[in-house]
Amino acid sequence: MADQPYPYRSALITGASSGIGTALARNLGARGVSLVLVARRESRLRDLAEELRTAHSVEVDVLPADLTDVAQTAQVEARLTDAAKPVELLVNNAGSSAAGVFANLPMDREEATLRLNNEAVLRLTRSVLPRMRIAGRGGILNVSSLAGDFPSPSLATYAATKAFLTHFSEDLAIENRGSGIHVTVLLPGLTKTGCFATNAFGPAPVPRLFWLEADAVAAAGLDAVAAGKRRCVPGAAYKIVNTLLPFTPPPLKRALGRHLWRR
Repeated sequence: MADQPYPYRSALITGASSGIGTALARNLGARGVSLVLVARRESRLRDLAEELRTAHSVEVDVLPADLTDVAQTAQVEARLTDAAKPVELLVNNAGSSAAGVFANLPMDREEATLRLNNEAVLRLTRSVLPRMRIAGRGGILNVSSLAGDFPSPSLATYAATKAFLTHFSEDLAIENRGSGIHVTVLLPGLTKTGCFATNAFGPAPVPRLFWLEADAVAAAGLDAVAAGKRRCVPGAAYKIVNTLLPFTPPPLKRALGRHLWRR
């Protein structure tokens, strides 16, 4: 951890019960940041909260919520607008996806992905931004994916939601320039979390250097939003990919996408 104090003293993290979300919580807890942990799995949240309180003596609140449900999302919105306990950093990390040919996937699953990856982010961000603008400071870290910048057959809805999230984040960063609010989009590639950890999700085998650790992804994103960077791509290999993508001919990108996500 950096020697200087982290600029945000409180944070709310969605999707905190596993993967990058848990890594984000542990990283912020080690920096002495008070936390609100949001996810569906209450038991995991409570175990993580107790771990962080014991290890770092930080205040941790648990807020179980399914962000595909409007009423439960409203409970998180209410927490973000609580003036008595202001949240200085909002981390929109929760996300879902389903692999397969779109025509064969259940529509309710695809709609849930859209609600979680995009609609919930819109609602939570809209809830916290006005108060941040009045205060003249705050941070928003949106966990997107390089899949949103790259053809991803078998992940069509997921990739589309991440493309939306990336553009939404970068536009918000411009809108809030000079306001004291930092909006950062985190764009990891393949990360060792859940079903991605063993290539079980569908991608063709890729070299080891393209697999990222969740802890490293979390640290990079949190450092980036603290520094006011609009875009964060963790990992040396993915930094090169990110630099080359704008100059890659679309037919080549489509061919690479077909190879990577062949099923």
